[in-house]
Amino acid sequence: MIMNTFGNIKTNIERTASELAKKPEFKRFIFEFNGLVLKNKDISELYSIYDDLSSNKGIAPDIVNDYVNESIEYSQILLESQRKNIVHLNNWISSWTKSNKNDYSDIDNAVYNNSIRNLESVLESKNNIKKTLISEEKITVKENINLPISSMVSIANKTLSKQISNLSEGDKKELESILTMDYDTMKKDFNSLKEDVVKKLKITLNESSESSVGDSINKTIEKIMDAKCNYYDYYKLKKLNLGL
Repeated sequence: MIMNTFGNIKTNIERTASELAKKPEFKRFIFEFNGLVLKNKDISELYSIYDDLSSNKGIAPDIVNDYVNESIEYSQILLESQRKNIVHLNNWISSWTKSNKNDYSDIDNAVYNNSIRNLESVLESKNNIKKTLISEEKITVKENINLPISSMVSIANKTLSKQISNLSEGDKKELESILTMDYDTMKKDFNSLKEDVVKKLKITLNESSESSVGDSINKTIEKIMDAKCNYYDYYKLKKLNLGL
């Protein structure tokens, strides 16, 4: 799987969130986002830095240079320390979308290109970032709205707080361990788990003499067979398997 830059990843997260906002899949998407981004302090902070560096903040020209340099240096530290988790995050968002858009190309260029050979390009990107930061915020209506980290936090809290709070401590720990799994490992286990659950349900179906129960089991089997590989459904499938 191609490894995207953090700007690519963030763009894909925001655009996917906007596309799913009024669809049933949004709850699952924000559930997974909560575990992979919001609960990881460093990745959440990196996400916020990219928001800051792409915002009209009205920063004074005499401090904007230090602001940009400090932010970029800290981003590089976070990227290095969170390399494995960012690969995991990239695999996750790639399971939702194949888009390779980048609304943060200047920030990526300044953060990722350390070679002296790229100095001219990096300086140009930094100047573009500074112009954005110096500019005052303008209230405009956009057709495509990105969701910054603050909005995602608000949505996640409203959507998930009750659901997460109702989980036992054991379930919370299990959920956290699932969200840190390598995607390919989870996918392999997910497919195996589907087979086991369907096999158990078919045994229950054969043993049941009530038509209403049979209809319910058949619908459950169909739903499982159609399920796509993702962390949320993997978690639910594991819980179902334990109850059979």
